[in-house]
Amino acid sequence: MESAEIRATIRRLITGITRVPAERIADETSFRAELNIDSLSLIEIGVAVDYEFRLDSPEEAFATVDTLAQTVELVEAQLATRRG
Repeated sequence: MESAEIRATIRRLITGITRVPAERIADETSFRAELNIDSLSLIEIGVAVDYEFRLDSPEEAFATVDTLAQTVELVEAQLATRRG
């Protein structure tokens, strides 16, 4: 799966959960500081991303993620590990 496709999917999930317009979710925009996404919504995003990409990641895997770019990197790393 290409990075652009992963990025678009994650952006769609974030928008669906938070109602933040997709155009406001840039690669380095802070989920917490700039988009004011609360902790519960961040957990929902982590669960949705995990489910969407079938990662089976531990809950804490998304705990330190605060940007779209970091989320994409995490997904790519998890997918690469799964491929072996």
